[in-house]
Amino acid sequence: MQIVTRVDLGSYVSGVLRGEASVLQAGAARQAMAILARTWALRWSGRHSGQGFDFCSLTHCQVFAPRQGTADEAGDDLDSAARLTRGQVLQFHGALADPYFSACCGGMTEAAGNIWPDRSQPYLISVRDPYCAASPHNSWNKSLPAESVRQVLQDVLNLPAGGTLTELSVAKRDSSGRALTLHIVAGGSRTIDANQFRYAIDRSLGWGQIQSNLYVIQREGDTWTFSGHGLGHGVGLCQAGAEQMARLGVSTSKILMTYFPGTEIVSSFVDEDDPIAASEHFELIYPASQEPWVKQTLETLEQWQKEMAPHSAVLPGRMRVETWATTEEFIRATGQPGWMAGSSDGSAIALQPLALLSRKEILNQTLRHELTHLIVHRLRAKGVPRWFEEGCVLYLTGERVDAPSNLRTTTAALEAAITRPGSEAQMHEAYAQALKRVSQLAQNGGETALWRVLTHPGADDLQWFEK
Repeated sequence: MQIVTRVDLGSYVSGVLRGEASVLQAGAARQAMAILARTWALRWSGRHSGQGFDFCSLTHCQVFAPRQGTADEAGDDLDSAARLTRGQVLQFHGALADPYFSACCGGMTEAAGNIWPDRSQPYLISVRDPYCAASPHNSWNKSLPAESVRQVLQDVLNLPAGGTLTELSVAKRDSSGRALTLHIVAGGSRTIDANQFRYAIDRSLGWGQIQSNLYVIQREGDTWTFSGHGLGHGVGLCQAGAEQMARLGVSTSKILMTYFPGTEIVSSFVDEDDPIAASEHFELIYPASQEPWVKQTLETLEQWQKEMAPHSAVLPGRMRVETWATTEEFIRATGQPGWMAGSSDGSAIALQPLALLSRKEILNQTLRHELTHLIVHRLRAKGVPRWFEEGCVLYLTGERVDAPSNLRTTTAALEAAITRPGSEAQMHEAYAQALKRVSQLAQNGGETALWRVLTHPGADDLQWFEK
């Protein structure tokens, strides 16, 4: 059975980041990968059109791993990388680039033409990369039994059986130092393609036996030892190098220009046809059906940001807000349950359809709630639990949460319910408990006490969080 699903380009990019870039932690590196994923999708759209869909979800195209269940911090950051680069693609002389990436290049990227002659491009050349030296894949050694290697050569590559494998050496290397062809002596002399050899070994003895073609070979008794560098084909962006560059403060643009010299990032393509409205501090992406509520949304956000001064100074100069035409689209794009009015990931706000929020008379309340979340989340110090953040948001926005008056739960259970509520009722109960505890603190020390505990909790505060 073959399952085909339809997703918008933004959701596809997020899914590719989950499948291909979950190891990346630095924002600039994740954003670089988002631009590559989007560029590749636009360039190669329809690759599987003969089978009734655009792309497969495997490495033949790009590994696609859609969000499963509720949001998590790592997943939120990946979604944020997709949103922050919305519409951005990599171009070379006005045309979409043909982007590639690998886990670790081992200090030197590979020219595409060395592997795939028909993919040779002026920007897909060998580039020296000192940044991936700290990667665990930068250097590796693998010893394979000589008899196993001989058997693979005979059974998989159809070499004639002829006794012991007496020689296995690199016959030719390409411009990056990677093996192109190998010389084999086993009852006869023969030259074989290095990629063909590596794939045959991995299929027969287990994937990852030989991590790349950047290696030297030595005979050690009854084994052949491969000492190499890198993981993968090495063409294009090196994820290990990009991660290190980003941690050193290198921008997304500089990272991409390093691995794809001569290219440029442009914003001439957009993920969807949704219009974008902007105010002084906010950018709202919305479907045309939600246009009647756009002005109210932007005015409410601007007014609440002013009322939250000076705490709102921690926000970026322009914040991204996005809404959808239906609850189903909101769920698919964010991974949030349908009973959530909105969500924020520390840098952007996602909203249920504005029309729905307005009909329920909670549009302004939801906007204030999510914007306050952005502020409080950015100010929350290490060690401060999520339940305290949520309680502060509810208190600061003046929201009421109806729940049983005798509600009581452990802090561990409260934290779990706030982070991953199993139902709307459980969420309301957790919100009520968090608000009750925060309100008690505010009654004793005023609102100033909330900001102090949020940003600079003392030893007594940390103990109180666990009571």
